Amino acid sequence: MRALGTRRARPLVALTSLALLLLLLLLVPGVASAALKDRISATLARYGMSGRGTSAAVFDLTAKRAVYQLRPDALRLPASNEKLVTSSAALASWTAEFRFSTQLFVDAPGPDEEGVVRGNVYLRGLGDATLSTASFQRRRWSMKTGDIQDFVRRLRKLGITRVTGRVVADEGYFDAARSVANWRPSVLAFCAPLSALTLNESTASGGGFVQDPALATARSLTRRLRDAGIRVPHAPVRGVVPDTALLMHTERSAPLARVLAKMNKPSDNFLAEELLKGLGAGFGAGGSTASGAAVAARHLKSLGIEKGFRIRDGSGLSYQNKLSARTVVKILGAMAKRPDFTVFRRSLAVAGVDGTLRYRMRGTAAAGNVRAKTGTLAAASSLSGYVTTANGHTLSFALLMNGSPVDVGRAHAAQDAVAVLLAKSSP
Repeated sequence: MRALGTRRARPLVALTSLALLLLLLLLVPGVASAALKDRISATLARYGMSGRGTSAAVFDLTAKRAVYQLRPDALRLPASNEKLVTSSAALASWTAEFRFSTQLFVDAPGPDEEGVVRGNVYLRGLGDATLSTASFQRRRWSMKTGDIQDFVRRLRKLGITRVTGRVVADEGYFDAARSVANWRPSVLAFCAPLSALTLNESTASGGGFVQDPALATARSLTRRLRDAGIRVPHAPVRGVVPDTALLMHTERSAPLARVLAKMNKPSDNFLAEELLKGLGAGFGAGGSTASGAAVAARHLKSLGIEKGFRIRDGSGLSYQNKLSARTVVKILGAMAKRPDFTVFRRSLAVAGVDGTLRYRMRGTAAAGNVRAKTGTLAAASSLSGYVTTANGHTLSFALLMNGSPVDVGRAHAAQDAVAVLLAKSSP
């Protein structure tokens, strides 16, 4: 009888073990998630970055659930993570293939039979921040974009030999502000003067910035026309294209997709501010920083983000900008659902490979994996973007760290350690 009871008990034990195993399997994701949260918290604490200055959030875009949160709704100074807002608004407002323009006009009735324009040549800037010389393009952009020499080629092709007037620069598409009003003096050196008509990012050939970008562009065109044998007797000025002028040529930039990569990977402040003014001119009340910020705010609200942000510029140089980690991961999540997500993702620096992340996380699971936007000011250090985990999940993450001042070395170490941890995880 005892042996029979033992035989009957064995199936029951097996069924119980199977049930426990199934229950354990069901609980494993939760256990793993809790363990990952603890490890992230421990990592931030180890580098002294778990204090009240940090707002952090990690979201699993594959499983559609939060992975980690630390004061996710606290508003923090984002530094150049603000460019994520600008990039998102730009793609949503224009398209990845959109090209910025600069227009060339001449006074009516145009060139006569001898190739003489009796009047002026006009350059109208429409916010192409990449208009440049061929040498600058090779050195700075490594891409073909709007080239000032194309205006010369066009006029020569039209048979123009002389202009009786001058080159007139029209920068009226944007307002006259050369910088952002709320910027501190300490950040002015990190962005060249702004204008709807610029050349070589408002930089001078001998170094430094040009203080009147539109006039400097007109001077460059005047010199090039003269070098090409087209006589222009008078010095260039700033002015307005008359309604009667004739459009001779429209020079276009590289597609927005490429411009965003040139902005985000190296964290180009000039491009970001020009884009924001362009948003204001194209979709808002005019070509000002404030108008562009209003367009960007409207875009965030269209994503269902009603709070957790304050937009005061396009680059992140303003100390009045505020973002929360929750807002940033929501932006990243919203962009991941768009058909142009690949464009947005590819615009971000790759850990250990290029841009501002070229020398970070090398030789780790995050290298070649993490795509993110950095941000650095005296009081802020940020890292936000995407990472693919060991089990193939895509995570969005935002690490916004503030201090007075922030310890950038520790902040970078903490950010990199968390990113590597996420890359190695299986949430």
